[in-house]
Amino acid sequence: MTTASGTTREDARILVVDGARWLVYEHVPMLDRRSSPTLVFESDDVMRRVRDFPHDWRTLDDDRLLALSWTT
Repeated sequence: MTTASGTTREDARILVVDGARWLVYEHVPMLDRRSSPTLVFESDDVMRRVRDFPHDWRTLDDDRLLALSWTT
């Protein structure tokens, strides 16, 4: 899967929280051009999408990035 920044899911940032591995990456819906990109937080059991996120999310430290995953 290619993201908005041209990276792939395999290039996602990895967080480990309480032993659970999370992939964090941008996703742009390909079928609906009206939809805006989302920041995806994906683990084996859960997927969260954040619609309002900073463009420099990769520069956030792990704690701030994790906190962002709980926003709507």
